[in-house]
Amino acid sequence: MILNNISYKEALEISLKEASFLSSKNIFINEALGYFLAQDIKATKNNPSFDNSAMDGFGFKHSGSKKLKIIKAIYAGDKFEDFDIKEENCVKIMTGAKIPKNVDTVIPIEKCLKVTDEYIEIPEIKKGANVRKQGEDIKKGEILVKKGEEITPEIIALLASQGITNVTVYKKPSIAILSSGNELKEPYEKADEDEIYNINSYSIYSLLKQYNFDTDIIGIAEDSYEDTLNKIKNILNSYDVIITSGGISFGEKDYMFEIFKNLGLKEFFHGILVKPGRPTMIGKIGKKFVFAMPGNPLSSFLNMFCIGIPVLRKISGAKNYYHQTYLAKNINDFKVNSKKDHTALGFYENGQWEVYNNYKYGSGMLKPLIKSNSVAIIQKGNEIITKDTILKIIPFVNQFSNKNNMFN
Repeated sequence: MILNNISYKEALEISLKEASFLSSKNIFINEALGYFLAQDIKATKNNPSFDNSAMDGFGFKHSGSKKLKIIKAIYAGDKFEDFDIKEENCVKIMTGAKIPKNVDTVIPIEKCLKVTDEYIEIPEIKKGANVRKQGEDIKKGEILVKKGEEITPEIIALLASQGITNVTVYKKPSIAILSSGNELKEPYEKADEDEIYNINSYSIYSLLKQYNFDTDIIGIAEDSYEDTLNKIKNILNSYDVIITSGGISFGEKDYMFEIFKNLGLKEFFHGILVKPGRPTMIGKIGKKFVFAMPGNPLSSFLNMFCIGIPVLRKISGAKNYYHQTYLAKNINDFKVNSKKDHTALGFYENGQWEVYNNYKYGSGMLKPLIKSNSVAIIQKGNEIITKDTILKIIPFVNQFSNKNNMFN
């Protein structure tokens, strides 16, 4: 058996096509951060809900009068029977206070020419100044937030301003991470010189946590068919998404693909023509999404970031799931293999991008991740990425788009 030669772009698009929403639930807004709305939210009231003053000052009906008698003081929260005000009169009014029905202008106290307990003298001022009109920000019935939008602190503030305490959101997938390999030890165990620590479970866990996905680390499967099968069976019915690392190629001890197939896997692809990270498989067992990542930590991290995060966002109901890109000028020439795609790590700053170590590093290294803040996906057909080439780069801390603009 051999690995597929699917392109990185095809791998992403096929996986996204197969990603479908989970069911919805109704939750309190303080618990909704990072979820995606399952329905549009409409305004329940105008904002402002009444005409009010934007400043502490004096409200009046705009006319030619420059000396105005103070007839009343109105404070924020005061309730009163509405009344007309004559052109030669004014009301002392505080910020946020409701204004009488024919007051159309407010002058700040400090802008008055003279202020006494009984009257004010004012200069020329534009009609309508410092008056916040009912519904000028939000009109009752308008759509505030659309289905598929991610709930942010700003959106929670908006919902609270409308008296909306509960929202219907799509459920987030339950996710399990399982690493495999006899050579692996957990970080809290002692590792001999011929053993390595379970990096991938913790790096993927942290990556997903950064993007508001809760994940369980299951542990390590031994390099045996029986142990790997038992561990996958134990979690398959309890989670919506299974992520594994290692054992997905066709080595003597690589059982992962065979086990998944025997459990009913429909693979979308098994192998991506990319450097690093070719031994990657994504598919489904029934409705369960399966990501089988490479064992090398850099490859595993990059494929989960570039492909896994967009897919998980779509499963969670996001309308924007593609990574947002920035245009950057490449600082130095670097060589790539023209026969495959590349996920090249580098550092982005002030519109410029520099590939890490002239693109000379291995898929098992970790320092390239630490020293980089972004990745450029280079499609096959290039041999040299020349200096001053404008590249699309994906920062590791990112926003998202509803269009696939990720590829150079």
